[in-house]
Amino acid sequence: MSRAHRYDVVVVGAGAVGSALCLALATRGFHVAMVEGSGLPPTSALRTSAVTAGSLAWLKSLGVWPNSEIPAAALLSLHIEDARGQGRLRFDSADLGTAGLGVIASHAALEQVLRERARGVPDTAWYTETAQAVHHRDRDIQVELAGGTLVTGSLVVAADGRHSRIREQLGVRSWQFQYGQRAIVADIALGATHEGVGFQRFLPDGPIALLPLPDSRKSSLIWSTRADAAERLLALADEDFNMALSEAFGDRLGSLAVVTRRESFPLSAGHASTYTGARFALIGDAAHQVHPLAGQGVNLGFGDAEALVRALIACRGEDLGHSGALRRYERERKATNVGMIVATHALNRAFAQRSRLIGQILATGLNVTNSLNPLKVFFMRQAGSGAP
Repeated sequence: MSRAHRYDVVVVGAGAVGSALCLALATRGFHVAMVEGSGLPPTSALRTSAVTAGSLAWLKSLGVWPNSEIPAAALLSLHIEDARGQGRLRFDSADLGTAGLGVIASHAALEQVLRERARGVPDTAWYTETAQAVHHRDRDIQVELAGGTLVTGSLVVAADGRHSRIREQLGVRSWQFQYGQRAIVADIALGATHEGVGFQRFLPDGPIALLPLPDSRKSSLIWSTRADAAERLLALADEDFNMALSEAFGDRLGSLAVVTRRESFPLSAGHASTYTGARFALIGDAAHQVHPLAGQGVNLGFGDAEALVRALIACRGEDLGHSGALRRYERERKATNVGMIVATHALNRAFAQRSRLIGQILATGLNVTNSLNPLKVFFMRQAGSGAP
């Protein structure tokens, strides 16, 4: 094996969350190593992220936002309804007195900008080999790379996704739940301009959403449905798929036509038994996975990274791998993340009920919430809108 290289923090996983953490730590004086080759799948060009105002504020503090290299559309309001159209809920930035709820951004572009900024910070090391193993020692922890290099730090942070190899190497158990659903994603041409409005409709087999893209006549489709139904939809010719989409979504945006290839991915939820331990921390999808119906996955990950940076700054000069920083980080983030997992799971299950009575109860709940502005503002704040 080659000689070891010593750092304050070793981050494994150069996705958006891992790269943001690396950038935030490096610009605050920590000696950071990034292990890029962590087994993360390539990011699809069709993937978009709903980035809340709170996350945008943090990205702005890192010098990443606003950025013309990241295609993004402002999300001014979000309209939610049940399958029968009887229950409706509208989240509007005007309710918060803000310019918007956030943006719908190209995830691949956001990830690329964060990665390039992190790589550009002086004294930050970047390794492209895959992380193969983790070795605990008394005074540090080592990440062994495929080529034999040992990257040593006081702390290793696993940011290598839902199938985290580092989490497995560390012996951290993870609860996993498979929904039996797949999400179909594509770009859709609209018969009307979206006006910065996102739409989500809860169907018995899963929610369907159209979120604004920079072109006002296009939206990003995220259609969650049963795995067998997704296979049938993916096999349809474009014209037949457009008909199925219009039937499922309705005509509020005029005629709908797919203008890109269609992709899909399985939906699951998960949660690690612990986020921290001796000389390690988990962030992002390595720590938790959530149903995409609330669009909060990347925001939860950014929240993890921001909280971990704060905790480590507070313990600067101590042994980071055994400081109280890790316990504080876990306490701060676990309640928020578990709450979002439970809420999205419950919503997805509730709207899947085919009972007419339950459907009427849910519709009433949406309408009551929509009529109570303070309650709507509370939910938007809980979802990370960044409102004070």
